Amino acid sequence: MQVCVFSKHFQTMDADTLGQTMKDLGVDGVDLTVRPRGHVEPERVADELPRFQEALARHGIAVTMLTTSITGADEPHARGVIEAAGRAGVGCVKLGYWRYKGFGHYREQFAEARSDLRGLEPILRDNGVKAGVHTHSGMYMGLNAEFALRLVEDSDPDLVGVYYDAGHNAVEGGIGGWVMGLDLCAERLMMVAVKDYALLRMGGHDEPRKGWRDLVVPFDAGMVDWAAFFRFLREIGFDGPISFHSEYQGPFSWRDLTPEQVVEQTRKDLAYCRPLMEA
Repeated sequence: MQVCVFSKHFQTMDADTLGQTMKDLGVDGVDLTVRPRGHVEPERVADELPRFQEALARHGIAVTMLTTSITGADEPHARGVIEAAGRAGVGCVKLGYWRYKGFGHYREQFAEARSDLRGLEPILRDNGVKAGVHTHSGMYMGLNAEFALRLVEDSDPDLVGVYYDAGHNAVEGGIGGWVMGLDLCAERLMMVAVKDYALLRMGGHDEPRKGWRDLVVPFDAGMVDWAAFFRFLREIGFDGPISFHSEYQGPFSWRDLTPEQVVEQTRKDLAYCRPLMEA
């Protein structure tokens, strides 16, 4: 397993500071944002990705994977980002999102997304890069492992697969769904994201709105059974990137914390998970 940390939470850090921080955290690499307002802007990827990679390498840190907004071959900079990843030897990219338009639109969007994925195959193949559809809960076409797998099942399994997110799958399949989803997509698993969620009750008898809100929380406070999750990854022999996302919301929001506090909460999450990963 290649342990890396998602760079979004460290957006204020330059490449050198980020490299030193990752070295101090004891991880293998960085899941680098190459998308609008990311660490690397897509239109400058040809020049900036090699510089970023070189700066991280001085600290012994690799660019393990790229997080992009790509959903189709005809988008501006899609080819440039994938070509830059190939030249840099970064073998995995996370794709962007197909937002669900609402009831009655699924079938047309499903066909469009599958066509988009097939259209990306020649660029991925030519550059030796694999792409993953992120399992993002909510109104997204790949909201969990089953839906993501439906999107990719018509694509080349050597090029396009599932980017399984433990927290998002727990939200959309909290008891058994996340387990069966991981089992179902095991042969198409490209990358894994680790974050945790809790569900909070909203409203009541005397309030106009009621329901539940999902909230990203520290890894020891959420819904994911981490011991079982890492055991299942070992059972299927997964050896791809595992990207840590310590992106807490509410009172834990990384946006309201200093860089030092973000580093500390990531350190705690890594410390919590490492014994389970190595068990």
